Amino acid sequence: MGTLLPELDTRSVLNVVEENFEKINLKTYATRMIYIGEHTLPREELILHFQDTVNAVNAHYCAINIHGLLLVYDYYFLHIIEGSEDTIHRHLRFLFKREENWKEEQKKLEEELLLSGEEVGLNVILSDKKPTHEKVIFNRLKLLMVYDSLKQLEFSDWRAITARPPSLIGKLDVYGPLQEHFEQLRICLNKITKLCELAKSDPNLSFEGLSAVDPKMEALPEVALLDFMLKSQYFLNLRETANLHRRVGDYTFYSEEVWPLPTHFTPRLLYKLKIDDSFVEPLPVMPWELVKKDVDEDEQEKSAEGSQSSEQSN
Repeated sequence: MGTLLPELDTRSVLNVVEENFEKINLKTYATRMIYIGEHTLPREELILHFQDTVNAVNAHYCAINIHGLLLVYDYYFLHIIEGSEDTIHRHLRFLFKREENWKEEQKKLEEELLLSGEEVGLNVILSDKKPTHEKVIFNRLKLLMVYDSLKQLEFSDWRAITARPPSLIGKLDVYGPLQEHFEQLRICLNKITKLCELAKSDPNLSFEGLSAVDPKMEALPEVALLDFMLKSQYFLNLRETANLHRRVGDYTFYSEEVWPLPTHFTPRLLYKLKIDDSFVEPLPVMPWELVKKDVDEDEQEKSAEGSQSSEQSN
Protein backbone atom coordinates (compact mmCIF):
# COMPACT_ATOMS: atom_id res chain seq x y z
CA MET A 1 0.00 0.00 0.00
CA GLY A 2 1.14 3.49 -0.75
CA THR A 3 2.06 5.83 2.05
CA LEU A 4 -0.61 8.34 3.00
CA LEU A 5 0.31 11.99 2.86
CA PRO A 6 0.04 13.85 6.17
CA GLU A 7 -2.92 16.14 6.56
CA LEU A 8 -1.94 19.73 5.92
CA ASP A 9 -3.11 22.38 8.37
CA THR A 10 -4.62 24.85 5.92
CA ARG A 11 -5.41 28.14 7.60
CA SER A 12 -6.85 31.19 5.94
CA VAL A 13 -6.39 34.83 6.75
CA LEU A 14 -9.81 34.78 8.42
CA ASN A 15 -8.60 32.12 10.87
CA VAL A 16 -5.61 34.26 11.81
CA VAL A 17 -7.79 37.36 12.30
CA GLU A 18 -10.28 35.46 14.48
CA GLU A 19 -7.50 34.05 16.64
CA ASN A 20 -6.06 37.53 17.14
CA PHE A 21 -9.50 38.83 18.14
CA GLU A 22 -9.82 36.05 20.73
CA LYS A 23 -6.46 36.98 22.24
CA ILE A 24 -7.57 40.56 22.88
CA ASN A 25 -11.18 39.62 23.81
CA LEU A 26 -12.79 41.37 20.84
CA LYS A 27 -15.23 40.21 18.19
CA THR A 28 -14.39 42.76 15.52
CA TYR A 29 -12.23 45.80 14.92
CA ALA A 30 -12.58 48.46 17.60
CA THR A 31 -12.82 52.17 16.90
CA ARG A 32 -12.31 55.25 19.07
CA MET A 33 -13.93 58.56 18.19
CA ILE A 34 -13.36 61.93 19.85
CA TYR A 35 -15.75 64.78 19.17
CA ILE A 36 -16.59 68.10 20.82
CA GLY A 37 -19.62 70.32 20.84
CA GLU A 38 -21.47 73.30 22.25
CA HIS A 39 -24.71 72.59 24.10
CA THR A 40 -27.60 74.61 25.53
CA LEU A 41 -28.83 72.39 28.38
CA PRO A 42 -27.90 72.15 32.05
CA ARG A 43 -25.03 69.78 32.63
CA GLU A 44 -27.09 67.10 34.42
CA GLU A 45 -29.76 67.10 31.71
CA LEU A 46 -27.17 66.78 28.95
CA ILE A 47 -25.54 63.84 30.74
CA LEU A 48 -28.95 62.17 30.96
CA HIS A 49 -29.43 62.48 27.20
CA PHE A 50 -26.07 60.86 26.50
CA GLN A 51 -26.58 58.16 29.13
CA ASP A 52 -29.96 57.14 27.73
CA THR A 53 -28.50 57.00 24.23
CA VAL A 54 -25.58 54.79 25.31
CA ASN A 55 -27.91 52.47 27.24
CA ALA A 56 -30.23 52.18 24.24
CA VAL A 57 -27.33 51.20 21.98
CA ASN A 58 -25.90 48.66 24.44
CA ALA A 59 -29.35 47.14 25.00
CA HIS A 60 -29.33 45.84 21.40
CA TYR A 61 -26.88 43.40 19.89
CA CYS A 62 -23.42 44.95 19.75
CA ALA A 63 -20.19 43.39 18.57
CA ILE A 64 -18.48 45.80 20.98
CA ASN A 65 -20.51 47.75 23.53
CA ILE A 66 -20.20 51.48 23.85
CA HIS A 67 -17.58 52.60 26.39
CA GLY A 68 -16.05 55.98 26.97
CA LEU A 69 -15.89 59.21 28.91
CA LEU A 70 -18.02 62.33 28.64
CA LEU A 71 -16.54 65.58 29.92
CA VAL A 72 -19.18 68.30 30.39
CA TYR A 73 -18.65 72.02 30.95
CA ASP A 74 -21.33 74.66 31.35
CA TYR A 75 -21.71 75.23 27.59
CA TYR A 76 -19.21 72.82 26.00
CA PHE A 77 -18.50 69.11 26.14
CA LEU A 78 -15.95 66.56 24.98
CA HIS A 79 -16.87 62.94 24.30
CA ILE A 80 -14.41 60.05 23.99
CA ILE A 81 -16.31 57.01 22.77
CA GLU A 82 -15.13 53.48 22.00
CA GLY A 83 -16.84 50.54 20.31
CA SER A 84 -17.27 49.00 16.91
CA GLU A 85 -17.83 51.27 13.94
CA ASP A 86 -21.50 50.30 13.69
CA THR A 87 -22.25 50.87 17.38
CA ILE A 88 -20.56 54.29 17.38
CA HIS A 89 -22.56 55.49 14.38
CA ARG A 90 -25.69 53.97 15.87
CA HIS A 91 -25.04 56.07 18.97
CA LEU A 92 -24.80 59.18 16.78
CA ARG A 93 -28.06 58.36 15.00
CA PHE A 94 -29.82 57.80 18.32
CA LEU A 95 -28.39 61.04 19.68
CA PHE A 96 -29.57 63.14 16.74
CA LYS A 97 -32.97 61.41 16.77
CA ARG A 98 -33.29 62.18 20.47
CA GLU A 99 -32.54 65.82 19.72
CA GLU A 100 -35.29 65.89 17.09
CA ASN A 101 -37.78 64.43 19.59
CA TRP A 102 -36.69 66.96 22.20
CA LYS A 103 -37.26 69.82 19.73
CA GLU A 104 -40.77 68.56 18.99
CA GLU A 105 -41.54 68.34 22.71
CA GLN A 106 -40.30 71.88 23.29
CA LYS A 107 -42.40 73.14 20.41
CA LYS A 108 -45.53 71.49 21.84
CA LEU A 109 -44.82 72.98 25.27
CA GLU A 110 -44.54 76.45 23.77
CA GLU A 111 -47.85 76.01 21.93
CA GLU A 112 -49.55 74.83 25.12
CA LEU A 113 -48.19 77.79 27.05
CA LEU A 114 -49.40 80.17 24.35
CA LEU A 115 -52.90 78.65 24.40
CA SER A 116 -53.06 78.74 28.19
CA GLY A 117 -52.00 82.39 28.13
CA GLU A 118 -54.77 83.27 25.72
CA GLU A 119 -57.33 81.44 27.86
CA VAL A 120 -56.52 83.49 30.98
CA GLY A 121 -56.88 86.69 28.99
CA LEU A 122 -53.32 87.63 28.19
CA ASN A 123 -53.12 89.86 25.12
CA VAL A 124 -50.33 89.05 22.70
CA ILE A 125 -49.21 92.00 20.62
CA LEU A 126 -47.87 90.59 17.39
CA SER A 127 -45.97 93.73 16.49
CA ASP A 128 -43.93 93.56 19.72
CA LYS A 129 -43.39 89.81 19.55
CA LYS A 130 -39.80 88.97 18.63
CA PRO A 131 -39.13 85.99 16.36
CA THR A 132 -38.06 83.03 18.44
CA HIS A 133 -35.14 80.90 17.31
CA GLU A 134 -35.54 77.17 17.11
CA LYS A 135 -34.36 75.48 20.27
CA VAL A 136 -31.66 72.88 19.86
CA ILE A 137 -29.50 70.78 22.15
CA PHE A 138 -26.30 71.15 20.14
CA ASN A 139 -25.30 74.41 18.53
CA ARG A 140 -22.05 73.16 17.01
CA LEU A 141 -20.47 69.72 16.69
CA LYS A 142 -17.02 68.91 15.33
CA LEU A 143 -15.10 65.68 14.89
CA LEU A 144 -11.56 65.79 16.25
CA MET A 145 -10.09 62.33 15.70
CA VAL A 146 -10.96 58.74 14.80
CA TYR A 147 -8.73 55.77 15.65
CA ASP A 148 -9.42 52.54 13.78
CA SER A 149 -8.31 48.92 14.38
CA LEU A 150 -7.56 49.36 18.08
CA LYS A 151 -5.74 46.56 19.88
CA GLN A 152 -6.89 47.63 23.35
CA LEU A 153 -9.76 49.69 24.72
CA GLU A 154 -9.06 52.47 27.17
CA PHE A 155 -12.35 52.18 29.05
CA SER A 156 -14.30 49.25 30.44
CA ASP A 157 -17.55 51.20 30.91
CA TRP A 158 -19.15 54.56 30.13
CA ARG A 159 -19.29 57.47 32.56
CA ALA A 160 -19.61 61.23 32.64
CA ILE A 161 -17.86 63.90 34.71
CA THR A 162 -18.36 67.62 35.07
CA ALA A 163 -15.71 70.27 35.49
CA ARG A 164 -14.88 73.96 35.19
CA PRO A 165 -11.56 74.26 33.37
CA PRO A 166 -9.00 77.02 33.91
CA SER A 167 -8.86 79.99 31.56
CA LEU A 168 -6.51 80.00 28.61
CA ILE A 169 -3.70 82.54 28.75
CA GLY A 170 -3.45 84.27 25.39
CA LYS A 171 -5.66 84.43 22.34
CA LEU A 172 -6.07 82.02 19.45
CA ASP A 173 -6.48 83.21 15.87
CA VAL A 174 -9.06 81.09 14.09
CA TYR A 175 -7.97 82.66 10.77
CA GLY A 176 -4.36 81.67 11.30
CA PRO A 177 -2.37 79.24 9.14
CA LEU A 178 -3.11 75.53 8.99
CA GLN A 179 -0.02 74.75 11.05
CA GLU A 180 -1.47 76.64 14.02
CA HIS A 181 -4.67 74.58 13.88
CA PHE A 182 -2.61 71.38 13.87
CA GLU A 183 -0.63 72.63 16.85
CA GLN A 184 -3.78 73.35 18.87
CA LEU A 185 -5.15 69.92 17.96
CA ARG A 186 -1.93 68.34 19.23
CA ILE A 187 -2.23 70.25 22.51
CA CYS A 188 -5.85 69.17 22.91
CA LEU A 189 -5.05 65.51 22.21
CA ASN A 190 -2.22 65.59 24.78
CA LYS A 191 -4.67 66.88 27.38
CA ILE A 192 -7.16 64.17 26.42
CA THR A 193 -4.43 61.53 26.87
CA LYS A 194 -3.77 62.82 30.40
CA LEU A 195 -7.51 62.81 31.08
CA CYS A 196 -7.79 59.16 30.00
CA GLU A 197 -4.89 58.19 32.25
CA LEU A 198 -6.54 59.91 35.21
CA ALA A 199 -9.86 58.21 34.48
CA LYS A 200 -8.24 54.77 34.29
CA SER A 201 -6.27 55.22 37.52
CA ASP A 202 -9.17 56.73 39.49
CA PRO A 203 -12.66 55.20 39.01
CA ASN A 204 -14.13 58.04 41.11
CA LEU A 205 -12.40 60.85 39.26
CA SER A 206 -13.83 64.29 40.07
CA PHE A 207 -12.72 67.84 39.35
CA GLU A 208 -15.15 69.53 41.72
CA GLY A 209 -13.54 71.72 44.35
CA LEU A 210 -10.07 71.68 42.79
CA SER A 211 -8.02 74.86 42.56
CA ALA A 212 -6.72 76.20 39.27
CA VAL A 213 -3.14 75.22 40.18
CA ASP A 214 -3.99 71.57 40.86
CA PRO A 215 -2.02 69.22 38.54
CA LYS A 216 -5.24 67.46 37.52
CA MET A 217 -6.53 70.67 35.95
CA GLU A 218 -3.85 70.40 33.26
CA ALA A 219 -5.80 67.50 31.76
CA LEU A 220 -8.83 69.71 31.02
CA PRO A 221 -9.00 71.40 27.61
CA GLU A 222 -9.74 75.10 28.05
CA VAL A 223 -13.02 76.58 26.88
CA ALA A 224 -11.20 78.92 24.49
CA LEU A 225 -9.40 75.93 22.96
CA LEU A 226 -12.65 74.03 22.36
CA ASP A 227 -14.29 77.13 20.92
CA PHE A 228 -11.30 77.64 18.63
CA MET A 229 -11.63 74.13 17.20
CA LEU A 230 -15.40 74.48 16.84
CA LYS A 231 -14.87 77.63 14.75
CA SER A 232 -12.03 76.14 12.72
CA GLN A 233 -12.76 75.30 9.08
CA TYR A 234 -10.27 72.43 9.10
CA PHE A 235 -12.29 70.12 11.39
CA LEU A 236 -15.17 68.10 9.99
CA ASN A 237 -18.75 68.72 10.98
CA LEU A 238 -19.97 65.75 13.01
CA ARG A 239 -23.46 65.71 11.50
CA GLU A 240 -22.10 65.64 7.95
CA THR A 241 -19.59 62.95 8.88
CA ALA A 242 -22.30 60.77 10.42
CA ASN A 243 -24.40 61.07 7.26
CA LEU A 244 -21.52 59.66 5.20
CA HIS A 245 -21.56 56.35 7.08
CA ARG A 246 -22.20 53.40 4.72
CA ARG A 247 -22.85 55.75 1.80
CA VAL A 248 -20.87 55.85 -1.42
CA GLY A 249 -20.79 59.24 -3.06
CA ASP A 250 -21.58 59.64 -6.75
CA TYR A 251 -18.85 61.95 -7.99
CA THR A 252 -18.95 63.79 -11.31
CA PHE A 253 -15.60 64.86 -12.68
CA TYR A 254 -15.12 68.24 -14.31
CA SER A 255 -14.26 66.71 -17.67
CA GLU A 256 -17.67 65.00 -17.70
CA GLU A 257 -19.46 68.32 -17.29
CA VAL A 258 -17.66 70.08 -20.16
CA TRP A 259 -19.39 70.41 -23.52
CA PRO A 260 -18.39 69.80 -26.22
CA LEU A 261 -16.57 66.68 -25.17
CA PRO A 262 -12.80 66.52 -25.68
CA THR A 263 -11.69 64.72 -28.84
CA HIS A 264 -10.30 61.67 -27.05
CA PHE A 265 -13.69 61.12 -25.36
CA THR A 266 -15.66 61.10 -28.64
CA PRO A 267 -16.58 57.56 -29.81
CA ARG A 268 -15.51 57.56 -33.48
CA LEU A 269 -15.61 53.78 -34.02
CA LEU A 270 -19.12 53.35 -32.71
CA TYR A 271 -20.48 51.79 -35.93
CA LYS A 272 -17.60 49.30 -36.32
CA LEU A 273 -17.91 47.70 -32.91
CA LYS A 274 -17.69 43.90 -32.82
CA ILE A 275 -19.23 41.77 -30.11
CA ASP A 276 -18.39 38.05 -29.99
CA ASP A 277 -17.05 38.10 -33.58
CA SER A 278 -20.37 39.39 -34.89
CA PHE A 279 -21.04 42.94 -35.97
CA VAL A 280 -23.65 45.02 -34.19
CA GLU A 281 -26.85 45.61 -36.11
CA PRO A 282 -26.54 48.76 -38.23
CA LEU A 283 -27.63 51.97 -36.60
CA PRO A 284 -29.47 54.81 -38.36
CA VAL A 285 -27.36 56.52 -41.01
CA MET A 286 -26.15 59.93 -39.92
CA PRO A 287 -26.29 63.04 -42.18
CA TRP A 288 -22.52 63.29 -42.62
CA GLU A 289 -22.46 59.67 -43.76
CA LEU A 290 -25.05 60.49 -46.44
CA VAL A 291 -22.94 63.39 -47.70
CA LYS A 292 -19.86 61.20 -47.87
CA LYS A 293 -21.80 58.47 -49.70
CA ASP A 294 -23.10 60.95 -52.32
CA VAL A 295 -19.62 62.31 -52.90
CA ASP A 296 -18.25 58.79 -53.41
CA GLU A 297 -20.99 57.97 -55.92
CA ASP A 298 -20.33 61.19 -57.89
CA GLU A 299 -16.62 60.40 -58.07
CA GLN A 300 -17.35 56.87 -59.28
CA GLU A 301 -19.68 58.18 -62.02
CA LYS A 302 -17.13 60.74 -63.19
CA SER A 303 -14.37 58.11 -63.32
CA ALA A 304 -16.65 55.75 -65.27
CA GLU A 305 -17.55 58.48 -67.79
CA GLY A 306 -13.88 59.36 -68.20
CA SER A 307 -12.92 55.78 -68.95
CA GLN A 308 -15.74 55.43 -71.53
CA SER A 309 -14.73 58.62 -73.37
CA SER A 310 -11.11 57.50 -73.55
CA GLU A 311 -12.12 54.16 -75.05
CA GLN A 312 -14.30 55.85 -77.73
CA SER A 313 -11.48 58.20 -78.74
CA ASN A 314 -9.20 55.24 -79.25
